[in-house]
Amino acid sequence: MFGYIKPFRPELKIREAEDYKAVYCGLCKELGRSYGFFARMTLSYDFAFMAMLFMSLDENACPSFEKCSCIAHPFRKQCRCTKNEALSLSAKAAMILTYYKVKDDLSDKGFLNKAKALLLLPFASSARKKALTLGGEAEKIDLAAKRMIEEQRAIEERKSPLSDEAAEPTAKFLSEIMLLGGNEKDKNVLRRFGYLLGRYIYLCDALDDLEDDVKKGNYNPFIYGGESAVSEAKSVLFMTTAELSDDLELLTLDKYKEIVENTVCLGLVAEVRRIIDKKGGEQNG
Repeated sequence: MFGYIKPFRPELKIREAEDYKAVYCGLCKELGRSYGFFARMTLSYDFAFMAMLFMSLDENACPSFEKCSCIAHPFRKQCRCTKNEALSLSAKAAMILTYYKVKDDLSDKGFLNKAKALLLLPFASSARKKALTLGGEAEKIDLAAKRMIEEQRAIEERKSPLSDEAAEPTAKFLSEIMLLGGNEKDKNVLRRFGYLLGRYIYLCDALDDLEDDVKKGNYNPFIYGGESAVSEAKSVLFMTTAELSDDLELLTLDKYKEIVENTVCLGLVAEVRRIIDKKGGEQNG
């Protein structure tokens, strides 16, 4: 995904920051162990949050930690979360989504993006196949990702000016993925939570990349929707973060509750403000 779902670090306690870092490092290790060194390049805040949320929703999960060497910090051992079901699920989702994203990039207008996609395709294809052989929920993730890319491509081809329509495939994809974690009693809330989170990610990315997409000739709903659409999207993003906070209160969270709440209630809003400030826009809310 895109790296917009991360905690607001100034409000994290030291212990919470260490726990988050351990899960982030644990996901990095899981990617490398299961899919090879280059899989670690797909590591993102979004999938780390997914792993942490799934661990928090599972009252029977008991994450363990270990000290280990790290290629990014060679002179000091790091604390990381050891292999567990939530990390494995997030890693599968990362690999499968990377494959479909690379395939989609092959149809990009830019020469450099196409060339990069051609170089990455063998790795991405191999990682996807490996994820599918590991079983579990991989096939469901694969079908959801394929459907998302196909629906997104159709929207882009007709150059829809509607940001809500453009965000729909990503919203539906995250809605399906969130159903793979949690208890049965949380399913309806998780479905809505995932939908809102997907919409948030798409709109943040589209707003953040608007100027670059104009220069490169890439599709972006805000190019066709005009300035009013951009202004409306800012309001929609703040409303979406508020809805996500409300839905979070309905979920049965166990461990890491404070970190998940920090990410959703503070981190998401901070990212919207960062994007608006970057554009010199007027802050809302």
